[in-house]
Order: sequence, then C-alpha cells, then structure tokens
Amino acid sequence: MRRNACACLGDIGPVQIISESSIGSNLRRVEALSGQAAIEYYRERNKTAERAATALGVPTADLAEGAERLHQEAKSLRREVAILKQKLAIGQAPSLAAQADAGVVIARVNGLDRNGLRDLAIAVRNQGTVSAVVLGTALDSGGVALVAAVRADSDYDAGALIADAKVAIGGGGKAGRQLAVAGGKNAEALDDALNLARAAATLT
Repeated sequence: MRRNACACLGDIGPVQIISESSIGSNLRRVEALSGQAAIEYYRERNKTAERAATALGVPTADLAEGAERLHQEAKSLRREVAILKQKLAIGQAPSLAAQADAGVVIARVNGLDRNGLRDLAIAVRNQGTVSAVVLGTALDSGGVALVAAVRADSDYDAGALIADAKVAIGGGGKAGRQLAVAGGKNAEALDDALNLARAAATLT
C-alpha cells in the first residue's frame, strides 16, 4: 500500500499554486494546478511574458527592466503634462483679471487640478486691477475645488469669501485671510457655490 501511494504521488507531476486566501482563524485555502494543467499554466504565462516583451521591445529575459523603464517614462510624461497645464492655467490670469467687477473676480474654470487652481488664483490676484478672486473647478478625479485669494491691502477675507460656498459643495478646507482653499464632493453645486461667493463679496 505504501508503494502504491508513492506511485500515485509521483504521478501528480508539477504543482503550481495559483491563489491563497484566509477562510477562518488559522485556516488558509490554497488553490493549485497539477500535472498537465500546471504545464499549460506555465505555457500560457510564458506566452504572456513573450507578448509583453515584444510590446516593450525587449528580450523576454529583460521584461522586468523594460516594464520599469516604461513606468519611469510614464511618470516623466505625467510631470511634463502637469507643468504644461500649470503654465496654461497661469496664462489665463490676464483674461480673468479683465472680468473683474469692482476689483473682484469670481469664475468657474475647467481642466485644472487643485494645485493648478491655486496657482491660477494667486496669479489672478497678482494682477494690478484685482483685489480678490474666487475660482472653482470640477475635478477630473471627481469632486470640486475652490480657491479664494485676496491682496494683502484688501479689505476682503479669503476665508469669509468661501465660507458659505464650501458648505454648499459639502466640504471643508484651510482658510486664511489672504488665501483659502476648499474641496468637496458635490460638483453639481459648484455654480451655486460661486454665487454664494459673489454674495459674500456683495456683488449680487
């Protein structure tokens, strides 16, 4: 009987574990393939690795290095895109400043992230004709961002300008007298929030 058991175990062939998970206290579930199924699994994995290597233009043995190189290139491109977006955002400052009403600019802008919106608000504030600015944007990642910026010699308070607006978008943030930022989840309320900022600036 022992000899037959050894023969059966020998017939299993290669074994490949494909998953492991917890099913209770001190209990683990292990799923594996054996024999021909394991061999087919290896073959498919090799085919996948070969296709990936071909797409990356590297030998299969250099697949990991090729993937890492592509990852670094993608990170570099994302940084370049972020810089370009920032420059484009700041480039809008003169045209937004030209829309000032009694020295106040309140506007919705598109295609910016939180940092870009902050940079643009500061750039608008630094235009000579502007005393205060409130900008809002619906974020590509979801949600909404608001930024208020006022000149140091202005009578406006940045935090007060968006105090009601940030409640409308269902969020909160940091409020200073010269610069205040807020974020929330309710992007549909952005226009209402900007109207509240106008009211706070007594432009309505």
